Amino acid sequence: MRNNGNSRLRYFSTSALALILIPLLTACGSDSDDNNTTSPVIPDKSEIPAISELPAEVAAKFDLLVEAPKSEFEGSIDVYLGRWYPCQPAHQNMCDMDKVSEDGYTLEYPGANNPNFSNNTKYNLSTPDDSKYHMHIKSEELLAWKDQAIRDDIFQPGHYSVLDVMLYVSEKRDDFEVKLGEFNEERQTYEYTVSFDADGDGSFNNDPATHYSEWKDYKDSDSWSVAFFHSGGSMLGDDAGDYETVYDRLDEMLVRHQSEIRIMPTSPEYRDRMWQAQKAEVDFKAANGGKVMLTAITRDMEDTDGYGDEYIETIASNIEVKAYNLRTDVYREGVITQLDYVISAAEASASTGGSDFGFTYWPTLYTGSQLGSYVMNSIDGIRADGLDGWNYAAGMNEYTLDIMLHGPESLNAQDLVNNTEGMELARECTWLREDDGSITETNAQTCIDHWAGTFGGNKLHIALDNMVRNHGMEYIYFSWVKKMFWIYGTTELNSVNEERQNGSELYPIAVNEVVEIADISKAIAPLTEEHFGWNIADCSVCHANDEIHNGYSNLDPDLTGPYTCASCHGGNGAPAGHGETSRCFWCHSEDQAMTNHGEASQWFDFADVECAENSSVNPFGFALAVGGKGSCADNVQSPFVDKVRWNGERYNDLAPSKTRTRGNSDWHTSKTFPDPYSCVTCHVNPKK
Repeated sequence: MRNNGNSRLRYFSTSALALILIPLLTACGSDSDDNNTTSPVIPDKSEIPAISELPAEVAAKFDLLVEAPKSEFEGSIDVYLGRWYPCQPAHQNMCDMDKVSEDGYTLEYPGANNPNFSNNTKYNLSTPDDSKYHMHIKSEELLAWKDQAIRDDIFQPGHYSVLDVMLYVSEKRDDFEVKLGEFNEERQTYEYTVSFDADGDGSFNNDPATHYSEWKDYKDSDSWSVAFFHSGGSMLGDDAGDYETVYDRLDEMLVRHQSEIRIMPTSPEYRDRMWQAQKAEVDFKAANGGKVMLTAITRDMEDTDGYGDEYIETIASNIEVKAYNLRTDVYREGVITQLDYVISAAEASASTGGSDFGFTYWPTLYTGSQLGSYVMNSIDGIRADGLDGWNYAAGMNEYTLDIMLHGPESLNAQDLVNNTEGMELARECTWLREDDGSITETNAQTCIDHWAGTFGGNKLHIALDNMVRNHGMEYIYFSWVKKMFWIYGTTELNSVNEERQNGSELYPIAVNEVVEIADISKAIAPLTEEHFGWNIADCSVCHANDEIHNGYSNLDPDLTGPYTCASCHGGNGAPAGHGETSRCFWCHSEDQAMTNHGEASQWFDFADVECAENSSVNPFGFALAVGGKGSCADNVQSPFVDKVRWNGERYNDLAPSKTRTRGNSDWHTSKTFPDPYSCVTCHVNPKK
């Protein structure tokens, strides 16, 4: 058995999540009045119902089932007021030209003559005036404001919806006012109107705002909604995602730590589409006699975003959904989440022999993203592995394709009007087109501004158990994503999945190195509980390398890690694994941190990490080239650094407490505890 030779500390991990989520943030100042802040009201958690018992056949489908997920609303959120657009000729008021002139980047619009839109290197403004239109809100401020959300039929005390946050902002500002209306029975949500004093003259004018993209006053407007973004934690991402517009009822949409919410005016077309989607769900429930039903779960192994009919197959159908109450820490008992839909399908499959679904629990992640949610990680034995896994969209069929396959920075309105050759635009924005399929320039710009980008509407970076879905829906669409390793430029691609070792159709990118994993059930001298170091993972804590098997010339102490020791001496009391075959560091770093695991337990400063050279061409046709001392993301040359939302800050510009990486990451592997080889050697995965 040999150790992983690729042991230099190299890259640190990316902030991108990626797979099914996520669930966001940056910071600035707060507009709260510290002099008027009262003591926060902390809800009594003892009154929250305990997690319900899952049927045994369903509980067996979870790799980890946590009795008490970390769910208190704590930390902070960031709120922005007003529309956001990518910096481009249609919206040059969002371009930070000062920063462009500082570093030499030019305002280059990627239209039809420049199809490689990732060369769009200009910087974006978050708002025309961050000091005025950005609020950094701490959780204790909301808890001091009130301890119960408007929808006390949905949320436990101490948890809030987006509409609650809007009302809080309204109370704290003179230039923004939200009026709560009646409960709309047709859409099953509270109505509200927004007034906004954009010109700062101290009054809300009744001007109609003839074009929604302009910053004008609004008075009692019903055409305001939100877009949101959830960060991967404290580490920045080269490919900073766009804000995702939502069709969710805002009084049902959960606010979590690290949420970044933009409260914004929308077009009447977007408002109407959102309202229609909500009404369609209510009508669907009524048509099913008040039952919460799921018509179908579909699977798309080619990740066609719902366009590839020939690849999309139905794997479960006509499922009556019930509440399993896995998140009574957040929601009232009986509230149905998106996760309940898939668990209901999983329970049905146990008796019908239909498709099988598997789940696991993700804690605070390596990047600092506080997920604390259950994730669906397996369909019919096809299990998420590293950055490859299952993405999803869900809703009513009519609104399935209410997204665009192009980012907002990659299009201009004329491209849609002309159906620019090679861009496959005729299938985009069908709901805004004329009967003959044509689209006006105004409607084309409306579609780009609200729907461009592959996420939004029914397809969001939100965990399944963070989405309230009490009315039923026609579909949940799962797509197998197998390109994320390339997108994030990882170089340390280690796995013990046999298919991954040499590459396969499911896992097209092979691992760096194939390492034999010992069968510790056949260890010749297994340690027992009498071992004075029982349950201590790092042998070097007690045994100096130069004293281990002293005199045995065939053992090189510099290449002998604890998992090599386990090949003869067993796991030393290590608990069983739970199914993962790569990137164990992704979850085992913060609230699920490992101890006594050598380098794998330690933090290293970016400045001490040496980036090894790595050049390769990926399936998208561009080359990744990295190398040099310091943060690898500061050195990676990738067209995904497009600065659409990025403020130009680099990893090494961050505070010292944030410029750090664990001993294992996507860009380096620990010498003593290489991920995942040592992990699954001692923490043996159960055979399923």
